[in-house]
Amino acid sequence: MELYHYLLIAFGVVVLLVILFMVFKNKKIKTKDYDLELIFELLDKSNIITIEFIRNKIVIVFKNVTKFNTNKLHKNGALGITIVGDKVKFYFDGGNEKNYEIFKILKSYIER
Repeated sequence: MELYHYLLIAFGVVVLLVILFMVFKNKKIKTKDYDLELIFELLDKSNIITIEFIRNKIVIVFKNVTKFNTNKLHKNGALGITIVGDKVKFYFDGGNEKNYEIFKILKSYIER
């Protein structure tokens, strides 16, 4: 093959890669919307000591963790639920930003 053919193939590959990059860059990641009202119903404000956002998880410290229904939390979309003492740690699908957004809403609800 002549150099011209190689250059033409290389140009086509570069154009294809640029197009693929643009398509995937502009593709928005869809995140699940959660029914926060259902999650609010699980949170007895008088039973909560603190709520924090640590790394990618929402961490709630309870006075009595046995009064908190982790099964219902899981059914409402929470993942990675861990109970350590009176702390419940969990996160939602959608990445760090989505979890922080949910944390702020939950914190606001608890503190009112």
